[in-house]
Amino acid sequence: MKKVLIYGFGWTGQSMLQLCVKIGFECKVLDDNINLDFTQDDIFIDQKGITENFDIYFVCIINKESAKEAYNKLKDAGIPKVKIKFISTYDYKNKMAFLVREYFKEPSQVLKKWLEDDQSMTYFHSQMKAMLNEYYQIKKSNADSLLEWSNKIRSTMIGQTIFAKLYTSALIKSDLAHIAYPGFNIGISFEKKEDKNFYFVQKIDFEAIMQRPKDVKLVACFGNSALRVEYLPLEDTITAFLQKKLGKKYIVLNFGVTGYTIYEQMMLYNALVFPLKPEIVISCFGGTDWRTGIVSCEHLVKTHKMTYTPGFYEYAYKKVTKSELPLYSEIGNDRKAINNKILDDDVNEAIACRLRQFNLVTSGGGGAFYAFIQPLLPCKLKWTKEEKEMRDKERKLLEHTLAYQNEIIDNRILKYVAGLKDKIRDCDFVCDLNEIFHKSEESIFTNHWIHCNAKGNEMVAEKIFEVLKQKGIVG
Repeated sequence: MKKVLIYGFGWTGQSMLQLCVKIGFECKVLDDNINLDFTQDDIFIDQKGITENFDIYFVCIINKESAKEAYNKLKDAGIPKVKIKFISTYDYKNKMAFLVREYFKEPSQVLKKWLEDDQSMTYFHSQMKAMLNEYYQIKKSNADSLLEWSNKIRSTMIGQTIFAKLYTSALIKSDLAHIAYPGFNIGISFEKKEDKNFYFVQKIDFEAIMQRPKDVKLVACFGNSALRVEYLPLEDTITAFLQKKLGKKYIVLNFGVTGYTIYEQMMLYNALVFPLKPEIVISCFGGTDWRTGIVSCEHLVKTHKMTYTPGFYEYAYKKVTKSELPLYSEIGNDRKAINNKILDDDVNEAIACRLRQFNLVTSGGGGAFYAFIQPLLPCKLKWTKEEKEMRDKERKLLEHTLAYQNEIIDNRILKYVAGLKDKIRDCDFVCDLNEIFHKSEESIFTNHWIHCNAKGNEMVAEKIFEVLKQKGIVG
């Protein structure tokens, strides 16, 4: 296979790499501004690799002075002048791949023409201009048919947002775990499929909720998988039990999203729920905040008071940037793979900040806000046989996948809860649900350290109802 060196990896170099790979060349990339310590991809080489036996060398740098410096480095390394060519176009994109064989047929023939071309690759650039013009002509002639096709596809997905339509129409979904909406992320569910837009456990008619009778109050409930509850029937969820307690003059909606922190709950409230003007907003929080806090970014947690799930944001952006930087949450089998720049107190400071903000935002929207530290297995004094077996099974699994979580669950949760409660003594809108389970000898937790069974969920709903009644929010 003929070998090509691409010197410079900005827009021009990236475009040229795509083209050369499509034609069938073996390629290497050299860029003086790329730190090779940041990659394990052997396509990138350093200056020492210049002397490898490449068939042609492309200087893909637009800035003339920088291009001349690169040229001189190649020449000083003994590369024949005839093999060094300048590329000044980045017109080629992978969308044009169907035209490549029309303009660049067999690699050996292409290489011969390129070597015969002048140093500025005048003929090559004329070919690229011709290919680009043909691409635009085809695109223009297809515009009407594309619009017709687009409208036809959209007509099969009535009621779906554009983001939901993009997900639904994607042929390969294996790498798509979330839908990224402006300002918030929604996890894709393979169990609860009725709501194609947001995958809530039950589809919500937002327009009908907006038009609810004035004497019917909306209770919007936020939380992670423990509130969402995909592992039990809907009638065994916290929100279902709370609906029974409150009766027909209340609409209780479950906005639980797996993996949500208090900050992410508030972002979801801002995006989807604020316009509904809920009279009561409930947050069940804690487990995810403490589970993810010490594997997040120290700047975002400590300075900006954001607890967030790295799997929603860091993973997605890493994929876009194609960075190879290992994330703390990816080093799954090492308990030491945590961000030591984040202290437990930093996580609690962030939670406390966002709790107060969530309360202010809800109050500003005319609603009452109440937050509940969710039930956590480590806060229960006596574990039943079933709970011990569940935790043992979970511990073994996490040791191979997310070992740092065992450190949190086994050694830090009690300190986290106590530390947070100390910080929010002035917040009369926060209640610790663990107080109702602390001395229980019944099985409360089921398949996860933050997941309650039906009995536990019913007790949580009763406590929430009791608090709302004590505060005079419900009759």
